[in-house]
Amino acid sequence: MKKLILSLLVATALTACGDKETDKTAQVDTRPVVKIGAIFPLSGDSAESGEYARDALIMAMEDAKAQNLKYNYKVLIEDDQFRSNLTAAIANKFIHQDKINAMLTYYAPAGFIFKPLAQQNKFVHLSNTWEEKVGDGEYSFTQFAAMPEMIDVGVKYLVKHNIKKVAVISEMRATSEEFASNFIKTMEKEGIEAKMETFERGNLDFRLLIRKFLNNGYEYFLVNSIKPEFDIIVKQLHEAGITNDNIMGTCGEMTPAKELYDGIVFPGTTIGTEDFNNRYKARFGRFPNYASVITYDLALLMVKAYEENAVDGNLPETENILNYIRNLKSYDCNAIKCTMMRNGHINNPANLRKCVDSKYILVKE
Repeated sequence: MKKLILSLLVATALTACGDKETDKTAQVDTRPVVKIGAIFPLSGDSAESGEYARDALIMAMEDAKAQNLKYNYKVLIEDDQFRSNLTAAIANKFIHQDKINAMLTYYAPAGFIFKPLAQQNKFVHLSNTWEEKVGDGEYSFTQFAAMPEMIDVGVKYLVKHNIKKVAVISEMRATSEEFASNFIKTMEKEGIEAKMETFERGNLDFRLLIRKFLNNGYEYFLVNSIKPEFDIIVKQLHEAGITNDNIMGTCGEMTPAKELYDGIVFPGTTIGTEDFNNRYKARFGRFPNYASVITYDLALLMVKAYEENAVDGNLPETENILNYIRNLKSYDCNAIKCTMMRNGHINNPANLRKCVDSKYILVKE
């Protein structure tokens, strides 16, 4: 199990020379410690997206370090490999051994595991997921673009480009199937004929399914999955003669293989500001994706919530942190104005992006 412990120590800088005993005394940080747990897939098929999110958390803590903070923030990062049984084991450690005060999760499966645990153990839980039901609990919040908004920008693109029939290939996961089903309903309202086939994760051969769609006159494909299946489906669509101009994806930007996706459009969530993107690239050698942007925002939101509700010599009551977040309306996220919506969901504007020359650009439709 990978483990990375980041201690955010923001004491006054020490002089390079001087009495060693004096230096030792000066390094003692007497501020109360806020322990923040964070869980990402850092190995396995989804490791790339988890690494983007982890690096954003590191950057957020580095940026917070530059401020005159009232608390010492200790961040504990664990790798759950996108496996729910491992997530549950890590949760037990975070709660009973590390005694965390707050939690950051990534992806809906981890969010759903921590949602009841946050309620039972009374800690704040912020989740980077499009599954708004994770934020239904009193102690949990989610941040992403709302599904209806992402569907809307995607369908508008199809209507503008006169697409009449769409084949939908979706993984068998509750959130993904819900998204695909609602996408189909919206397409049908606009006069677009659509049919969906689902598959179980781990499938490596989609050629028969693709041929079935082609034989029934479907030449435009909506691929609703994450890697590695997303990559496999796109490659097998290419083998069948389908170009990227006839493919819309939902999660392809999680992978670095952008050269595979030139021409594919993706309805999705917010992107970073130019300043954030450039700083992230300078720090980690690559431009961020949405996992980076949202994780960065949530981490700084957590810090701000504690700092705004600080009390002398102790941590604020969890209820005060929750009330602070609940009462946010429109506020500055890293990328754009965020809006606090019902049921604990922080909404980012949806947008449509297209992969061009191995880079993502916003598409105005």
